[in-house]
Amino acid sequence: MTSFVRVCAIGTALLVAGCGSWTPSLDFLPSSLTSGGNVSLTIESDPPGADARTSLGPSCRTPCMIPVPADRSFTVSYSLNGYLPQSIPVGPRSGADGVVDVAGGTTETYGSPQQLEVTPNPVYAQLQPAPPPATSRKGKGRAKQATKPPAQ
Repeated sequence: MTSFVRVCAIGTALLVAGCGSWTPSLDFLPSSLTSGGNVSLTIESDPPGADARTSLGPSCRTPCMIPVPADRSFTVSYSLNGYLPQSIPVGPRSGADGVVDVAGGTTETYGSPQQLEVTPNPVYAQLQPAPPPATSRKGKGRAKQATKPPAQ
């Protein structure tokens, strides 16, 4: 019985050690987002907890980070119950006299490599409370005037 417990303990230890080196893949993302030239975009909002969706497809709940291509423009749209929706444009940072090498993920400016970037990063939205819904006047019309009794 004790040898069985030892074998189980060793097997469990090896299993846990194997799980510690496991990292998730990003296979669920479209290949257009995982190809070269991606940057990590930080998305924030006040109040936090808003649903943020890029026009490229990926979405998350703020605060969050998602990989996006650095070679094209897109928008980040925010939505949160009780607040007005908001969209913020995001685009590649244009470097002066820079040549974009999308496959390598760098730009060359006078021979010095620089990382690709998008602006703004982080993307931040100050969400405005939605106005209260219009009140219905149903049942709250003018009060009827009392009719005078006929004069005698």
